[in-house]
Amino acid sequence: MGQITIEIPQRVNKNYRIVSENSAKKVLSNLERLVKKENSVEDDEILGLWADREESVEEIARELRKKSNDRSLKDD
Repeated sequence: MGQITIEIPQRVNKNYRIVSENSAKKVLSNLERLVKKENSVEDDEILGLWADREESVEEIARELRKKSNDRSLKDD
């Protein structure tokens, strides 16, 4: 027997038991599809983050590179 934990943004505490292996495969497949769909980011969502910025493209890129470099130095 396996176990899966799913965190959701609601106050719910429920347990379910699936005894059929085929049904379990279907549930896992549906969960994977749902998670992949929720985690995918559309181009308009990304572009919306930068839409009303006062900084130039070069300034934004410089700041992103600086933050990335700072993070990689901390990882060493």
